[in-house]
Amino acid sequence: MRIFLSVVISSLMMSCSSDKTTADLKLETMQCLMCSINVEEAIIDLDGVNKIEVDLKSKSGKVTYKASLIDLNTIEKAIISIGYDVNGKVADPVAYAKLEICCKKPEDVDLD
Repeated sequence: MRIFLSVVISSLMMSCSSDKTTADLKLETMQCLMCSINVEEAIIDLDGVNKIEVDLKSKSGKVTYKASLIDLNTIEKAIISIGYDVNGKVADPVAYAKLEICCKKPEDVDLD
């Protein structure tokens, strides 16, 4: 019985550790450091997200998550919902309108 229990526990531990998935994020509308912080904060606390790295210079990111708890589509929706495009999906226009001026694309900023 002890051997069986050990095998079951080992199997569960291996399946949990291999559940990590890494995905690339194309964040073309990010403009400033505040943008990268906003994106990081929007997804780091989602259940299943382990790590997020955002690179403002390349306007990209990498997210590591547990595929059994969350999927890339849900992560993308969280980013879209705060006003940023991601992986070709367009930001929520209402959320985008509420962003600070520094976070908006230059062509969308009206300084008049």
